[in-house]
Order: sequence, then C-alpha cells, then structure tokens
Amino acid sequence: MATVAINTKTVFNGGMTTPAWQKAIQACADPQRVRMVLEKLGSTIAARVLDAAGENQARILGALFSGSQAMSDLLLARPEWLEACCFDPESLAFPRQKQGQHREVRSWLKPALEAGDYAQAHALLRQFKQREMLRIATRDLARLSNATEITQEITNVADLCLETVYQICWRQLTSRFGTPYHRDVDGAWQQTGFAVIGLGKLGGQDLNYSSDIDVVFVHTEEGSVFKKPPTRADKSDKSDEGGSVMGSHPFFTRLAEAFIAEIARMTPDGFLFRIDLRLRPEGQSGPLARSLASYENYYSQWGQTWERMMLIKARGVAGDGALAAEFIEMVQPFRYPRSLGERILGEIAATKQRIEKEVVKSGEIDRNVKLGRGGIREIEFVTQTLQLLNAGRLPFLQESRTLPALQKLVDYRLMSEGEAVSLTHAWSFLRDVEHRLQMEANLQTHTIPLEKEARQRLAALMGFPKLADFEQTLGEHTTAVRKVYDKWLHQAAADAPAPTLPDFEEGREAWTHLLEERSFREPRNAAKVLQSLVYGPGYIHVSSRTIELARDLLPRFLNLCPIKDAPIPGAPAHVLSDPDRVLARLDSFVAAYGARSTLFETWAANPSLFDLMLLLFDRSEFLAEIAIHVPDLVDDLMLSGRLRRSKSTAEILKDLRYGQKDKDQRLWIRRYHQAEFMRIGLREILGLADYEQNLLELTALAEACLQYALEVVMRERRIKKPPFAIIGLGKLGGSELTYGSDLDLLFVADSKVKNIAALQALGARVMELLSSQTELGVAFKTDARLRPDGEKGL
Repeated sequence: MATVAINTKTVFNGGMTTPAWQKAIQACADPQRVRMVLEKLGSTIAARVLDAAGENQARILGALFSGSQAMSDLLLARPEWLEACCFDPESLAFPRQKQGQHREVRSWLKPALEAGDYAQAHALLRQFKQREMLRIATRDLARLSNATEITQEITNVADLCLETVYQICWRQLTSRFGTPYHRDVDGAWQQTGFAVIGLGKLGGQDLNYSSDIDVVFVHTEEGSVFKKPPTRADKSDKSDEGGSVMGSHPFFTRLAEAFIAEIARMTPDGFLFRIDLRLRPEGQSGPLARSLASYENYYSQWGQTWERMMLIKARGVAGDGALAAEFIEMVQPFRYPRSLGERILGEIAATKQRIEKEVVKSGEIDRNVKLGRGGIREIEFVTQTLQLLNAGRLPFLQESRTLPALQKLVDYRLMSEGEAVSLTHAWSFLRDVEHRLQMEANLQTHTIPLEKEARQRLAALMGFPKLADFEQTLGEHTTAVRKVYDKWLHQAAADAPAPTLPDFEEGREAWTHLLEERSFREPRNAAKVLQSLVYGPGYIHVSSRTIELARDLLPRFLNLCPIKDAPIPGAPAHVLSDPDRVLARLDSFVAAYGARSTLFETWAANPSLFDLMLLLFDRSEFLAEIAIHVPDLVDDLMLSGRLRRSKSTAEILKDLRYGQKDKDQRLWIRRYHQAEFMRIGLREILGLADYEQNLLELTALAEACLQYALEVVMRERRIKKPPFAIIGLGKLGGSELTYGSDLDLLFVADSKVKNIAALQALGARVMELLSSQTELGVAFKTDARLRPDGEKGL
C-alpha cells in the first residue's frame, strides 16, 4: 500500500489532497504532532482507514493524536485497532454498556480458560483493557462525552478486569489447593465467600485514566480448605480424603497476593492497574485479607475519621456479591453514624491542611488540580463531611458518587443550589483538566505544567483558543470551590479546644489533688480508673482518636462532681452525689459496650447523652444495672426522641403486640419491659415527668403487660374470649405503682362459668409470664394472696 508524507495539503493515496484532514490539522491543539503520527500510521495497515476519513472522522482522530502521545503510540503498535476503536462517530457518540463488555470478554477468554491457558487469558484481558481505554480517550478528547460519563466508563472497565482476574485466580488456587469451607451456626459446612471491596475513586465510580485502584479483601469466616467438599458428619476441620488441607486465612492471603500480582504485573501487553492497599486496617502492616467479624471489630474499636470518609465510597467490585453487600451493611453504622459532633470538622480540616503543606513543599499549591487550593479534593471533603454529619439520620444522603451526593444535599437543604452548581461545574472542569494531563503520557499527575507552551497546549485541549481565558476560568472555579470549603472547614481546625487536664503518668499528684477537690473519696484509685477509661485496660490497642475523644469527655464528668466543702448553690439536681460510684458504673458500662471508639464518638456528638448516663448511674442502681446489661438501650431512647412523650396503656399494648411471633414470649415481655422501665426512669431523671406522672406511666406499663400476657395465654389455648377479668388491687389498683412494686391481682370469672377450678392454670400462666425468673430477670412480681381465703382459695 503506497503512502506519502503528510503536510497540511496532502495525505494518503498517491498524495491526493483532502480538505477534511487539512481542516482537522489546522484546528487541533498540536498540528505538528498530528502530522508526525499520521506519517507513521500511513506506513501501516491503517493507511486505508486514514485515507477514507471524512471531516468528522478526521476531527476526532486529530483530537486524539494531539491530546495523547500514549494513545498515539498504542495505535502505532496496534494499527488494526484504529477502525474498530476510533473511526466510527456514531458508535463513539455513546458509552458502551457494561453487559456488552462482559459478553465480549467472556467470548474472548472462553477458549483459553477451557484449555487452562491462564497466561493467554490474562494477555487477552490486557488487550481488551487497552482497546477500551483507547476508545474512551477518543470520545473524551473529541468532546463526544463529559467527565461524569468518562469516569463511569473507566470504572466499568476496571470492574470487569478485576472480576475477571479474580475468577482466574480463584480457579488456579482452588484447583491446586481445594476450596475453603467454614461451619455455620448450625454446624453445617458452607463454602467461604471472598470479595474485593473498591474504595476511593474506584468505589465512587469516578476513576481517572491513571488512577490507582484502592481495594481491601474480605472473607466470611475462618475455616479450612478441602480438596473435596466436607459433609455435616465431618467432626474435625481436617479432610478425611487425604488431600491438601490448610487454614482458610493463608488460602485467602495467597488469593489476594495472586490477585494483586496479576493486576499490577507489567507484560508486553502492558499492565492493568496500579493497586494501592494502604487503606486497609492497620495499613501496610495489616493482613491482606480479613474476616467480616475482624473488620467489624477493627472499625468499631479503632476506626478513624479518615476511615469513615474512605468507606463512604466502599463498593463491591469482584468476588462474592452477597458478601460484599454484607460488608457494606456491616460498616454502615461506622461510616454513617447516627450522630457525630461538629468537632469532626476540625479533624477533616487538619487533614486537608497537612495535604496542603505537602503540596506547598513541592511548589504546586496553585497548580495541583486535585490537592491544591480549590481542587477536587476540597469538593470531595465538603461533600463527604456533610454526609458524615447528616447521612446517619437521613439515609437518602448515603451515596458513594460525588455529584449525585451534592444534589441530594441540595434536596435536603444542607447546601444551597448555587453552591452545588458551582461545585458540580468545578468538578467537571477540573476532572477534564486532570484527564488531559494524565492522557498525555499515561502518568499519574495532577499538576498543570510551568512551561508556557505546555500550558497553551492544555488550554487548546480544553477548548480555549487563548491561554489567558483558560487560566481565568480555572481561577474562577478554584475560587468558587475554596469559598464553599472555607464556609465549612477553614476555621474548624483552629476552633478545636486544647486539652487542659494533666498527664496521667507525669501528673499523678495533680490528678490526686484534682479528684480530691471534686469529692472523690478514693482519688488515687479514681485516677487509675480514669486512665483506664482513656487509654484502655491495657490488653487492647486504643487508637489515638479514641484517646482524644475520651480525654475531651473528662471535663464534663468532673464539672458534674461537687467541689469539696463548696457545694454549688441552686444546682443540686445537676451535681453527682457519689462520684466514686458513678465512675465505677461508668467503667463497667464502657467495658460492657465494647466498641469504645463508637461509644465515645456518640457521647462527643451528644454531650447531653453523656451527662444523662452519669446522672443515671448516680440516681438509680436498678436502672444502672439495666443500662450495663443492655448497653445501647439508653442512647437508642435518647437519640430516637422517645423520651419526650408519655405512653398510654393502649400505646404500650400496641408496641407489645409487635412481638406476637417471638418464640419465647417471656423473654419478649422482659426485653420490652426493660426498655420501657428505662424510658420511664430517664423521663423522671430528666424532669420530663413529675412524681404523679411517673406513677401513672409505671401503672400503664403494668396494665399493658397484664393484658398482653392474657392475650398470649388465649393464643396458646386457642381461646377467643377472655376467660376472666383481672382486677388490680393495692398500688396497681390505685394507679400508684413505683419501680419495685408487686402487682396485687384478683382473677374474676363470669358467674355462668361452671368449672372455676379449670381456670386456675390460665391465671397461673398469666402470672408466670410476668414473674418467673429468666436470664433477663422478671417483668413484675405478681401476688394473688389478697383473694378470698388467701393462698387456700381458688
């Protein structure tokens, strides 16, 4: 095939002039580069395609060649891809559907997988990725798409590559070692699932051309690997078939290592993605793969603010989809807490300041479109901060993608329409800039070059004939972003309160003196307990953030303790009567709660809840024991708003009936009774119910429990009509029940009933439902001795 050199007037096929190419070269961002690429491609099988280019096709290819040296080099190496990937304007006008890509890859890889040629399968997958990135870059540079669509397409390609590599690695390892299994709660063997969770831009479905992919690996349970599936009769975790057996954890570690190596391995067909594992628990020192329970324990105990923000974008990208969904559900309370104090703003702002300092060191603060002032990271920080503060209460805000999350913030009036529009336009503009920086040489860069010629070329690629216009628009966007960022986060770091309490190790005498002044009878022992509350009991690791949260709570505790020999006049209801006792109960409660980080976060966000807990521990031993036994009961009541209203007998009975299908009705009644007892007691402590109202509410609870117990008996015996009436005597009859009151009862049957003795078992069952001893104690003690003839009567 004959070709000639390219200039602005002549192209292929014997030097025939083509106005289409002449116009495309003159209009593109880098005419000289386009001429060079055309000259080289003209000596390949792509010459025929170039010769047939119309005006629109020439414009598209000119934009590609001038915008990306890396993609031009790829076409020179693979000229046969030109027609399929870059030449049809109609097919380039729309993004490819994920399902079609999956079908294509399956058909490509099927022969190699069936033959067990995994090396060939990996090579074909890399070729698929290169072709798709070439097609996407063509759409992008030719302005046939927008930043949102482009990032989604790149993410779709990544998802497909990760899932395919996972499937190949799974095949290889299970054929060599066997399949991992674990026992379920019933003792049956179940295959152990494994999932890859995407984070960062991968999880948020907005990958760049040169983004790292951030992932963590999760499996369901610990177990063993079997060559053949174990049966229920197998008592041990060892296969009786004589095959290779190992623990599931080393198996999943090998699987993760194989997955990582294949994703990042450089071959003649290139590599798939750079992969980053530093976001996993404990960073580079942590295990590659963890069980679901291990993740739950880590985040509840030691999770940091940055990990909350990181998990907002968590998404299953490969492996067991059901397990990935379970992981997302498990981290939901951590990444979207029901409440979070605004002190979190200071932490986020401090993180951003540290990033800016690093950028300043490299001299890129005003040129880095990702990390610099007014950059992409500030848009993400504002969006995720508002999600952290509000999405626990407003589930509609739980969105991993940045732009949809911004719109949802507007819908809930947490951000103005104007602010969201500014951030959205800035995000799209800055991502376009970022893409054009990265496409040039397929490098992970976010920095606008210093050289004027390079900046002029960038401006042209962004559609600006003049560099000044581009820089003015860039400045307008970054200024708008910084304005919104400053509104939420700029002063937050400086506003964080400084610690004022002495150090526990170096200031032991100071602590003893301080606690003695605050009416502690045993100040030295109290100092040790407070130190344990802050730093943990010694056998667990406590994160620096959890320590900081605990230290911030101590002044609130000490402020409620009376100053020795100088009681606070006029405020006795808000001063603890016995600080030593309260501290002991507080220590027991924290130990029972378990998740120290989550608990301290909740208290820091809701200081009134912390104060209420301290008053509860001071005012009532009975309610304190319930709180320690059911640690999340108080904050559920406080944060749900249920403390603000009283309940009638009918309302309580309606709630009780929600438990009709519970297998153990005695335990259901006691669980509900505990919650209501706590609610009524807290209302009294907070002054929301006076003495008489408290008696009425306790009586209403007793009446509802009696009525419900009677309904349980009727269902058990299949009785449609109540067999008797229950008459309350004593404090119950007078609506004057207190917390420790018995229920004095009479059971009265209709005079038409002939066999009264037969009803005794029904009455006894009603009493047993309320007063028999269980692991949750009793609901109410019942007493029928006030009936005629006392204990001898029916």
